[in-house]
Amino acid sequence: MPFTNKNRAARCAKVLARYQTGDTKTDCLVDFLADARHWCDRNGQDYAKLDRLAYDHYLAEVSEERGGAR
Repeated sequence: MPFTNKNRAARCAKVLARYQTGDTKTDCLVDFLADARHWCDRNGQDYAKLDRLAYDHYLAEVSEERGGAR
């Protein structure tokens, strides 16, 4: 599967569908992100740093899809 933003969103949707911790998709995402913070705490990772890195990746992927440079 090519890595398009549509495919990235679909991949995330599959994870959240299996996660099913809340009543809504938003609840599942919030719970997953909170649990990811707990995972980082227990594995010596800096969630805030990783979140900033993920945001940079997101911006680059959106820019790439639009055909421009960041």
